[in-house]
Amino acid sequence: MKNYTTGVLSFIILGVLFAGNADKPAYNALKGFEPLIGEWVGESESIGIFEGLPDEGLKKTINFSTYRWLLDKTSVQREWKTLEADGKTVINIGTTIYTLDPVTKNIVSTSFGYDGPIYWTGYGRAYINEKNYIFNIEEVTINGTYTEYTIQLNLDSKNRLKWELKDVTQNQKQLPDAPKRILERK
Repeated sequence: MKNYTTGVLSFIILGVLFAGNADKPAYNALKGFEPLIGEWVGESESIGIFEGLPDEGLKKTINFSTYRWLLDKTSVQREWKTLEADGKTVINIGTTIYTLDPVTKNIVSTSFGYDGPIYWTGYGRAYINEKNYIFNIEEVTINGTYTEYTIQLNLDSKNRLKWELKDVTQNQKQLPDAPKRILERK
């Protein structure tokens, strides 16, 4: 009886370990983020647009972005930091958490951070189509500035990511798209 119980228990444990992700709807929805997991870096100019940031083109910047899995692959975290070209002075920092909304079955996001001294929070939806990622975002600053925009990422290769900020509406005023940024896998 002991051998039978041990065998059945072993079978159940192995079944659970190797069953795949059929019973993991969050991972199944978020697995499109897998190619982004890791550290990315690029150089560009300041984009302006958001309250608290230097005007467009005013400063040379170094842009860092890190994507990582959280909580047994039930969510994805993106952290970013933009520094001035000196590599020391912080221009902005932020974090976004992407999760599966169990009601709508959409990928949703919650974000927060600082643009210069200005604190902001936001939320949005993510759409993944192979190597193309679209994030529709709404955010508000501590001072009440309301901004809606789209970030589009295109994974040009395993190690090259094109970042675009477009369709920006701030306090009901349409703003121009930001210059494109290129990030390389670190």
